Amino acid sequence: MLSTRLRGAFFAVGIAFAMCLQAQAVEFTTVTIKVGYGAGGNYDLTSRLVARHLGRFLPGNPSVVVQNVPGGGSLKLTKMMLGSEPADGSVIASVSEAMPFAPVLDPANADFDPLSMQWIGSLSKEPSICITTKSSGIDTMDKFLQSEFLLGASGKSSLTYILAAVVKNGLPAKFGIVTGFDGIAEIMVASERGEVAGLCALVYYNVADKLDEFNVIGTFGPGTVSGAPALPRFSDQIKDPVKHQAAVLIESSRNFHLPLMAPPGTPKETLDSLRRAYVDMSKDPEFLADAAKPGDLTINITTGEEIGKFVADQLKADPAVFEAARNLAK
Repeated sequence: MLSTRLRGAFFAVGIAFAMCLQAQAVEFTTVTIKVGYGAGGNYDLTSRLVARHLGRFLPGNPSVVVQNVPGGGSLKLTKMMLGSEPADGSVIASVSEAMPFAPVLDPANADFDPLSMQWIGSLSKEPSICITTKSSGIDTMDKFLQSEFLLGASGKSSLTYILAAVVKNGLPAKFGIVTGFDGIAEIMVASERGEVAGLCALVYYNVADKLDEFNVIGTFGPGTVSGAPALPRFSDQIKDPVKHQAAVLIESSRNFHLPLMAPPGTPKETLDSLRRAYVDMSKDPEFLADAAKPGDLTINITTGEEIGKFVADQLKADPAVFEAARNLAK
């Protein structure tokens, strides 16, 4: 009996050891981070930040490169990742946190299963803001809601459009929304030229050193903006209870800002390696020092597992809330 027990114990240890070796056998050569926006914006800059460090924490210490694939507020890249990109860990993507909700907000344009998205992690949980230029003269919430002007946005599936639309349709407001920009950097340039009066879906550190050029009007998402004055939250201004719930659903994506994803079908061992490396990187002093350089980005990660659970829970909302969300995001 003792011999049988020992054989069983050794067998179990052998299986565990084999599984451990299998998990450790994942090795990366080159990893490409594809970015769903043009160069110079938050997603591009933070992807390049991650690219400088992630390889040190992956098996094989691969080189990590960045490639921009702008289009539709990262909807183009999201569909590529869900359909045609290799599921071997060689390609991961920086897409908008709005993408899991795109099929709810625009079923005709976003024909994919958001639960198939394989999340690696996200860098930040900071609320986003709407800004206007000083030259526009729109410097209060009342003026923002009552004046006729233009805000810039990328595609209709991007947060730059969706969050502006929530304000326009939920409160309501009189401004118009111009789409077609590659990303936030291009909209900022258009704002400085006077082509548009501002934009939504920025984070405060984008303008913390430019407050002589821009007004900060209000916020989206839970929490407060570190270092910013007290600002009104747009969803709190919406009094209709169903519309309010819909606005909160839409802005809930701020719980995982600047996420990275892998294609469906990525082997569990590969996805686990990417997730572990991401968490280890987020604690690394060299990475944290580098992250503070672009503009005081506060690293507050959400793990891939946490993002997946959060999205699944949010997608269980009442159908009436989904309908209201679609109307707000039009």
